Amino acid sequence: MKFSAVIPVFNEAESLETFQKELYEAMQKTSSDYEIIYVDDASTDSSLDILKKLAKNCEQIKIISFKENRGQSTALVAGFKQARGEWIITLDADLQNPPQEIPKLLRFSDKFDFITGVRRKREDSSLRKISSSIAKFFRLLILGDTTKDTGCSLRLFKREVVEQLPFFKNFHRFFTLLARRYGFKIKEVTVKHNVRKFGKSKYKTLKRTWEGIFDLIGVCWLKKRIINYEIKYKR
Repeated sequence: MKFSAVIPVFNEAESLETFQKELYEAMQKTSSDYEIIYVDDASTDSSLDILKKLAKNCEQIKIISFKENRGQSTALVAGFKQARGEWIITLDADLQNPPQEIPKLLRFSDKFDFITGVRRKREDSSLRKISSSIAKFFRLLILGDTTKDTGCSLRLFKREVVEQLPFFKNFHRFFTLLARRYGFKIKEVTVKHNVRKFGKSKYKTLKRTWEGIFDLIGVCWLKKRIINYEIKYKR
């Protein structure tokens, strides 16, 4: 079984070497057949140079680098298109979701199609926690989305998921909901969350709020128009 780890990167120069070391150790324990796909979202620091250096010492590393900053969702989709694994792992490079938690998700891969993390003790600012709680309330109210933690970047899912789901800007905030709506079996697993040691968050709360409102309207429309079926008989 082959695994593809897709890692969006934007100005994470300070954490990349440590992250790669921890991810490499986790993937070695997971499988002898894997690839690591870093998607550099037009970083303005030395992230790309560091990734190139890391790739010289690890043949499993692949790098995609954008000319212009396109956001996390676009970076993920670019990585998905490059991925060749039967299972795909997503993870941020900031070390808040430690790679050591990957095996926790793998334990459920025999019974579920999409396994996503739920941060046990979220180490974010009070403002971000409040804004996330408000967004969670409206997703439940408008979309019926029962996902416990849409902001956790640590996920493991079958390749078929990305072959069937529609992708759009900020889809990652609704990833679990969409997978559930398309009939995939979902498992939410409690994982560790670390304090951010390097750099700073790339999200501006006000901008995130307005985009979230716009996205809610779009996903509400999409949810009512999803084409989904199960075949009873085929010859």
